[in-house]
Amino acid sequence: MDPKQQIVRCLQQGTVMQLASASGENRPWVCTVYFVTDEECRLYWLSLPNERHSRELEAHSRAAIAVAYKTDQPVIGVQGEGVVSKVEDPKIVKRVMGPYIEKYGSGSRFYDNFVQKTNKHHMYVFTPERFQLFDEVNFSEDNKQTWIL
Repeated sequence: MDPKQQIVRCLQQGTVMQLASASGENRPWVCTVYFVTDEECRLYWLSLPNERHSRELEAHSRAAIAVAYKTDQPVIGVQGEGVVSKVEDPKIVKRVMGPYIEKYGSGSRFYDNFVQKTNKHHMYVFTPERFQLFDEVNFSEDNKQTWIL
């Protein structure tokens, strides 16, 4: 099995992501968000702009993520590091919301509200620089596989 293919599979099929941010005072924070991924393995989620992680990522865009794919032993999960930004392009919002609505059954008004500028939530994107797969099932000899993008 190719580690990149396994990472893509875990990201496509995962349902929640832990997102780590840090304040200027070097105080880390982790939150859990629903997410979808695109063909470039960018991860998208919706959050209120006044949440701690949103405020911290606005000021300090570097972040880390974790997606637990298989939580019972043997474990499979993906960790990553990269940069977060707010999505402002309506074309991207529209493209992302289709898979988001299909995956979670919510958010059907998000795009219309985005265009009308009435959303309380914003869309954010994590652009990865590196992923690390921890896979005790398929890579028992070397269960940490790194993919640098």
